[in-house]
Amino acid sequence: MNFVKNKIAPTAQKLRGGYYTPVSLARYLCEWAVRDGGEKVLEPSAGDGNFLVALDAANAGRAPLRVTAVELEAKEMRKAKARIAQADGIAVDWRRGDFFNQYSKLPRDYDVVVGNPPFIRFQHFDAAIRETAFGHLRQNGYRPNKLANAWAGFVQLSIALLRPGGRLAMVLPAELLQVKYAEELRARITQMFEHVVLVSFRQLVFDGIRQEVVLLLAEGRRAVPGDHALIHTIEFPDAAALFGLRSISEAIAHAPDKHARRDVKWTALFLSETAFATLQNAYSARGVVALGELAKVEVGIVTGRNSFFVIDGARAEAIALNGFSHPLVGRTSSLRSILFKADDFLAHSAKHPSVLMNLNGVDKAEMGEPLTAYLRAGEAEGVHEGYKCSIRRRWYDVPSIYVPDAFVFRQIHDAPLLVANEAGATSTDTIHRVRFKKDIPAQQVAAAFCNSLTFAWAEVCGRSYGGGVLELEPREAEELPIPLEAALGIDAQHLDMLLREKGVEVALDYADPILLGAGLGLSTAQIADIRASWVQLRDRRKNRRHAKAR
Repeated sequence: MNFVKNKIAPTAQKLRGGYYTPVSLARYLCEWAVRDGGEKVLEPSAGDGNFLVALDAANAGRAPLRVTAVELEAKEMRKAKARIAQADGIAVDWRRGDFFNQYSKLPRDYDVVVGNPPFIRFQHFDAAIRETAFGHLRQNGYRPNKLANAWAGFVQLSIALLRPGGRLAMVLPAELLQVKYAEELRARITQMFEHVVLVSFRQLVFDGIRQEVVLLLAEGRRAVPGDHALIHTIEFPDAAALFGLRSISEAIAHAPDKHARRDVKWTALFLSETAFATLQNAYSARGVVALGELAKVEVGIVTGRNSFFVIDGARAEAIALNGFSHPLVGRTSSLRSILFKADDFLAHSAKHPSVLMNLNGVDKAEMGEPLTAYLRAGEAEGVHEGYKCSIRRRWYDVPSIYVPDAFVFRQIHDAPLLVANEAGATSTDTIHRVRFKKDIPAQQVAAAFCNSLTFAWAEVCGRSYGGGVLELEPREAEELPIPLEAALGIDAQHLDMLLREKGVEVALDYADPILLGAGLGLSTAQIADIRASWVQLRDRRKNRRHAKAR
C-alpha cells in the first residue's frame, strides 16, 4: 500500500520570491514615478534589472537619476549591471545584500521608490532576516505578524525611506487588498500619502504563475500621518491596455475619488460609493446578526494524511475497521444546497472515500490483525512522521472529531452557502464546521444565509487568488451578516429545491424579497443594488485568467 502523496518541493525561484515584473508594467510604473531629472530613486529588489532599464528609458534626455539598487543574488546583479552598462539616464549605487539588512544603511530622503518586492511566504522567510525586518518594523510603529509575506515588510519600510512629498510605485500581490496581515499596511498607506491609485487587471499579467497583482501608485508622502487618502481604483483588461492611455492621469480623470473605507478590506473599493453605502447600511440594519453571534465556525478535521485516514467502504471492510469510524464529506461540490441529507451523503460516498478512521479511545487489544497491519503499513510509508501525526500521543488518533450542526464553504467558486448537516457527517479541512451556541434550527440559519447581502459581504471580507476562488477563514465567516429574524418566512425545503434544480439566481429571486425586503425593509431598488454588488465582485474574481505570453 502507498499512502504517501508528497508535495512538490518549492523551487529556488519560489523560495526567494524571484518572479520578475513584465517589462511593460515596469515601464509604465517608472513613467508615472519619474517627474524630474536628477531625482533620488530606490529600487529595493533590483533582480535582473527590469526596473532599472525602465527608469533609464523614462528619464531619457534629462540629468541622470541617482538610483540605489539593492539585490541579494550576485548572479542577478551581474545580469542587471550588464543590461544597463550603456545607460545614460541613471547613475546606480549598487548595494549587494538583503534589503532588510541594508535598510539601516539607507538614507531617508528618496524622492521615489519603485519595484516589485519578492513574494516570499512566511514558511519560506529566513528566520534571521525576518527578525531583522521585524525589528525595523517595530521601530516604525508596526506590529508585525509572523504569518506575513516578505513583500509587506518591503513596502512598509520603503514608505519610511521616502522624503515628504515622495512617491511610491510598486507591483504588489492582490493580497494587499484583502489579507489580514496587510491591514496595518493598508491603513499606513492611506495615512501617509495624499493620493493613492490602485490599478488592477481582469487577466493575470505575470507569465507562468497564478498570482493576481495590483499596481500601487502613491504620491504626496506626508511628514506625519494624516486623514485617510483619497483612492482611485482603475481596472484594465490586461497589461497591454495600460498603453492605450497616454498616462495614468487620463485614467484618473475618468475615475471618481473614493474614500478609504475604514475597517473594510480594499476589495470593497471596486464598488461605487453609492453601491457600497447601500451594502453597508443593510449590513447594519436592525434584524441582521453576524454568524459569529449565533455559532462558532471551526476548520474541518486535519487528519495529517487524508489518503491514509479517509478510506472507502470496501477498504474499511477489508481492514476490519469494525465501526471505529465516522462518516465524512471532503468535497464542497457534494454540498449542493442548504441541506445535506442522508441521500446526499450516499451519493458522495459512491464517488469519494467517506469513511474517517476514528481510533480515539480504542485499545490496541480491540483492533484486529487486518487493522493492525494497516497501521503498520502506514508506519512503513512514513505516515506517522508527518508533523500533525508526530505530535500526537498516538499518531493515528485523529483529534477534534465531532458532528457539526452545519457546514460553511471554505473555498467558493460561485456562491457561499451554509449547509444544515442532516446526514450526521463531519468534514475535512476543505470545509468549515459550524456549531451553534444556542438551540436554533439549522435549517432556519441555512435559509437565512442564502441572500444577496450575505453573499456580497463574503466577497468583501474574504480573499481571492489568481485562480478565481474565494476563500473564507473561520473568523471571516463569522463576520457574515444574516437577516435571521425574517427567516421564519422562508420555506427551507422549497429554497433547497430551487438551489438544486434552478440554481443560485432563481433561489435568490425567491429569498431576497422575503429576507431583505419584508425582513429588513429594503426597497426593490436597494435589493437590486446589493445583488449587483455581489455579481460585480463575484465576476471580477471569477474572470481572472492565466497570463498570456507577451
